[in-house]
Amino acid sequence: MKVFVWKEVAQCSDSYHSEGGVVVFAENEARARELANSTPGCAIQHDEDPDEVRDVAGGDEQVFIMPNAGCC
Repeated sequence: MKVFVWKEVAQCSDSYHSEGGVVVFAENEARARELANSTPGCAIQHDEDPDEVRDVAGGDEQVFIMPNAGCC
């Protein structure tokens, strides 16, 4: 299992401020993108590479979306 961290992607939510961070626990990057992009509003593009990738021991697949709270 690995953890994939995107510090900022252009489209991680349907909010007015649609950019933000995404963290995914998955076996590989393709699966991480699939899981993230199946989350409503999230669309990690092919040219948006993870900022960090680390091995983790065990665990389940999981997606965490951290949208930009903006100024409001």
